Amino acid sequence: MKVMIVDDEHMAAEELYDIALSHRLVTEAVVFNNPSDALVYIARHDDIDLAFLDIEMPVMTGLELARRINSIQTRTKIAFVTGFKEYAYDAFRVNAIGYVLKPYSDESVYNEIEKANSFSGMTNTKEIVIKTFGYFDVFVNGKPVFFSSAKAKEFLALLVERQGGSVSTEQAIAALWPNREYDESVQSLFRKVLKSLRSALADAGISDIFIDVRNQRSVDTTKFTCDLYAFLEKPRENIDTFKGEYMEGYSFARATAAKLREKYYSMKVGSIF
Repeated sequence: MKVMIVDDEHMAAEELYDIALSHRLVTEAVVFNNPSDALVYIARHDDIDLAFLDIEMPVMTGLELARRINSIQTRTKIAFVTGFKEYAYDAFRVNAIGYVLKPYSDESVYNEIEKANSFSGMTNTKEIVIKTFGYFDVFVNGKPVFFSSAKAKEFLALLVERQGGSVSTEQAIAALWPNREYDESVQSLFRKVLKSLRSALADAGISDIFIDVRNQRSVDTTKFTCDLYAFLEKPRENIDTFKGEYMEGYSFARATAAKLREKYYSMKVGSIF
């Protein structure tokens, strides 16, 4: 992925440049402090995947620059960099995919990079299947998704179990490390888990199933099929998919597993009489 950064503040632009290049999806980045120079560049190059634009700049605002970029190069995704939340509405009016508030963190910049990457792959149809009965696994076009971090995979399993409901950082930590005190050390661990999860999903080309908004994480249940959801929606039609085991090895799943077994056996007994 090639990234463009446009910010009249030199230090801010360089900091964003360093963060962007630290993400494994970014292979190249170019920086401009003058919006006019950026516009000339993008008119001559059609390989910019994502442009980070500061909103408040002299001569030409980031919003105006975004409009001109959209008229020249439709493939380029726009994300704004700003110190003011009130610009959010204007940002989305020019089809921006998001915005990063200053002072920005690695995580907030990575979110926009991964979002742009998922948009670029939207034309490629992927069949995403998540299995929860037995052990938890994710498959894309029949191939399993690899997770380098076991905790990242477990966190995704937690989100799948919540069926689209959001999970805060504190709730996630309580589920993943039930015996740990909620302190900076465990919060640091969780940030690494988040980074690893984003990496695994991006590698599989399915970043769009993960939603991360203001310390609330969830999954977009419309993006995949899941044996749990199918069983809950139409239990009698899907009764044979459940064999009594659910998300084996995850302590947070025990209560749901017990409820599923109760539902399963009551249906089995009912079918005899």
